Formats: sequence, C-alpha cells, structure tokens
Amino acid sequence: MTTTSSAVESPLTGWRIGTKTLYTLNLDNKTLFPDNDHIPVDPPEPDERWVIITEVLSNPRRHPSGQSFIVKDKIGDRFPVIFSTQNPTKDVRPYKTGRLICLVNGSQSNFQQNVGYLVRKKSSAYMLPCNLPTLRRLSARLQAQSDAGEFGQCCNVCKTRSGLRRCRCRTRYCGTDCQRWDWNNGHSKECKVIEALIVWNRTEWF
Repeated sequence: MTTTSSAVESPLTGWRIGTKTLYTLNLDNKTLFPDNDHIPVDPPEPDERWVIITEVLSNPRRHPSGQSFIVKDKIGDRFPVIFSTQNPTKDVRPYKTGRLICLVNGSQSNFQQNVGYLVRKKSSAYMLPCNLPTLRRLSARLQAQSDAGEFGQCCNVCKTRSGLRRCRCRTRYCGTDCQRWDWNNGHSKECKVIEALIVWNRTEWF
C-alpha cells in the first residue's frame, strides 16, 4: 500500500487517488470495496488490496473452526465470517453487533452449504466502531467538505484556515478549544472511522 500527495487516476481501476486536500473516496467502487457479488476469484497480487466491508448482525458463536458471526455486506447479502486465528475468542471481542468487520483481501469459502469468509490471521480483519449507514454518512460529509474547498484546509468547527493542528484522524482544528468542543460533540465516536476513510482516500490500491 502506498499513498500519494497528488491526485492521480489508477489505470486499472479508474480510481482517483485522493490527497491531503482532496477527498475522492467512492465506497461503491466494486474493485476496491467489493460486495458479495464482486469478490475477486484469484488471490491478490503482491501490490493488490481490497476491503470487504461488512456489518455484524449477531454475537459470536462457537464454531468447529473458531468463532463465527453472521454479517451483511453493502448490498444486504448475509453470510458467516469465521475467525480461525490462533486465539479466536480473544480476537473477536472488539466485534459487537452493529459494528463493521473490514476484511482485507477476503476470499469466499464454503461452510456446509453456506458461502462465507474465513479469517486465519488477526491482521486480515479490523473493526470500525459504526454501522454501514454511519460510514456512508461520514464519507459523504468529507466529500462535501472537499467540494467546498474545506477538506484538510479549514478548522472542522470554525472554518478558519490559519494555525491549524490535526487530530489523530487528520481532521484539522485551529486550536484546543475547537478540538475539545468537537470531541465532546460526536468526534470521539467518529475519530477512528474518519481515520480509516482518510487513509483509504489516499491509498493507491492497485
């Protein structure tokens, strides 16, 4: 995975890579964020990456291979995700109902007449603390900021353009007062999700 400081288009996917001040992320890109109908058949090449975004619908249950969830993807398809890691009971603890499991380079497996996904390494999945509608809402908000020329260039609260500092997720603030206000008014729940969106925005996937 590499990032770029200038907006360029991937010749393979048509993906326009974002920058510090330009948000181009498209969660409906079926190459980069495939739904259950568009999962690549072949394993990824060394420089390829995709993320399957799924929302947890059930608490984990014991499975012969580890711990199992029922999830749904962006188009509403439901299927199992089974953690078969070295310590599946511990590794599934962050994944609560209504949160997202992001499967890195996931490929389909067959489980007793069901098609699903097997997570063998802890690093091949990660959690985002929101549901699918919230992920889309936050992405749309960042897109609106980009369209208005504010993305990465203005304080997220008062819209000033001077003396900016950044949060861990790269959201910009003019100082501690605006940052504290934003944190207490919802950013504390959004920070990790926005961080993922901004990283995805600046990733050269293929």
